[in-house]
Amino acid sequence: MFRILKLIIFVIIIGFVSNFISSSEGSTTINWMGWGVELSTDIFIFILLIMAGLIVFIDRIWILLFNIPKLAIRRLNSKNSEKVEQKLVKAFLLASHGEFVLAAKEAALISKNTNDKKLGKLLKDHLTVVNNLNVGSDNKKDISQNYFKILTDEPTTAFVGHLALMRQAIIDQTDINKIISEGEKALKFEPNSKQILEVLFYSYAKVKDLKNSLKHLKTLKNLKYFDTQTYKFIAADLNYLNALDLIEVNDSKAAMNFLKEAIIQNPGHILVAITLCNMITGIGSKTKAVNYLEKAFLITAHPKILLELSKKWNIKTSGSRVSKAIDLLNKKSISKIYNELKIEIASYAASEEIWGEANKLLDEVPKSELTKKAYKTLSDIANSQNDIEKTKNYLESVANAKHGANYFCVSCGINNNKWELHCPKCDSLSTIRWTKIEDINFQGNNLLSKTNGFLDKNLIEKKK
Repeated sequence: MFRILKLIIFVIIIGFVSNFISSSEGSTTINWMGWGVELSTDIFIFILLIMAGLIVFIDRIWILLFNIPKLAIRRLNSKNSEKVEQKLVKAFLLASHGEFVLAAKEAALISKNTNDKKLGKLLKDHLTVVNNLNVGSDNKKDISQNYFKILTDEPTTAFVGHLALMRQAIIDQTDINKIISEGEKALKFEPNSKQILEVLFYSYAKVKDLKNSLKHLKTLKNLKYFDTQTYKFIAADLNYLNALDLIEVNDSKAAMNFLKEAIIQNPGHILVAITLCNMITGIGSKTKAVNYLEKAFLITAHPKILLELSKKWNIKTSGSRVSKAIDLLNKKSISKIYNELKIEIASYAASEEIWGEANKLLDEVPKSELTKKAYKTLSDIANSQNDIEKTKNYLESVANAKHGANYFCVSCGINNNKWELHCPKCDSLSTIRWTKIEDINFQGNNLLSKTNGFLDKNLIEKKK
């Protein structure tokens, strides 16, 4: 459109000039080296226009001839770039489907065609590594290590290099500090990498660097890499362990802050509730302690919580303590553990020798929900009444009854009998919880046991 407009303007200008010249008579005299030529002005201007056009035409022909090699090179580069792009896509697709050797061969073809000499050398080194790793080379570890270090020297590939060195350290079961070091370097290039953040979070927890573990945990949560409930369980555990470390160095104030944060994240954390209620001091400390313990008991039905509560109530008579415990059933609790609460309070009543209340509570529990502990309590009640036959029958029922709540790993299902940060069987982090085995959904509880396949106990050395 612009060219058409320019042509129209040019024609109009020529028309004006032609009209001016044709209406203005005159002659032009040219003198050169004693020779003279006299022409009418309009003919002279016409000759000048022809000469100018001829000069422009010759110039265009010359430029065209001069640029033929450049145009050929440009076309060749364009085809070459298209070829490199196709090979890159093919290499990526092959690698994503596990064909690493074929992907490496495609990368070798790219190295021959790319204009970036550094990239070409890098791809050749990559091919050398892949070939050596697949022919059973004796020095495959040294080859790969050197290659990964080469990657770290280039800003564009530094993240990949540190990531590879970190993963290599995991596979080699290297000291965890090496894993952390390479992970932190990689994180500087990709601060939102889920893989790096999980490795660092898990590794810091393994070496009991709880401060850094919590820092990366919060980042994972903020980036929504795992659900809120999982975060709360892990955060409560790490804050609890932080508090224990501070208690050891007599920093009670800081320890209290971590315990309060832990109980906010997980009000049913048994150890946190007991530790916190024993540390609270000042005005209203008893009321606060009782509130924490009651909330934890109504979530967990844990016997130690109930014993701590009975101490905090400071009630002198057995009957009054049992009555106070029974009143807990009128408070809001998790409905699915309502029968467990009754069994636990019945067991407590039996320990206080308030047999009638204990028996009444257990009568309200459906027979299908009676646990080993429930039948043991029933046998104690029958024995208190000198009913030998019933006592014998209840004790026989204990063997076939289902287990109640205990510290199970929600990842592998092991009955651990106590809380630990890492499962001693599957090495999962923060999966030992007070629950019933039948309530565990194993399909959705493998978080941080393997972390995408490279964080299991065979890859990260377990600290003794």
